[in-house]
Amino acid sequence: MSVRLRLSDRARLAELHGEAVVLHLRTGRYFAANATGTALLRALAAPDGATVEGLVEGLVQVHGVDRPRAAADVDAWLARLRAAG
Repeated sequence: MSVRLRLSDRARLAELHGEAVVLHLRTGRYFAANATGTALLRALAAPDGATVEGLVEGLVQVHGVDRPRAAADVDAWLARLRAAG
């Protein structure tokens, strides 16, 4: 079974015109996301969260990137989110 990832309960997601901002409630820092990042954040904010494989598959299907590139991009993006708390 794959691990389900979710947006931290210390973060809030707001969307406007296809882009998103995530606010970290404890630090007050915020992070902007482009349309691709917004789709990934939306998946993480869903009630059931998302798996890494599901995030990768979304990039492959929607943006037509090859799977190894999508996997590397998702891994790097998730590392940045984890580092930010």
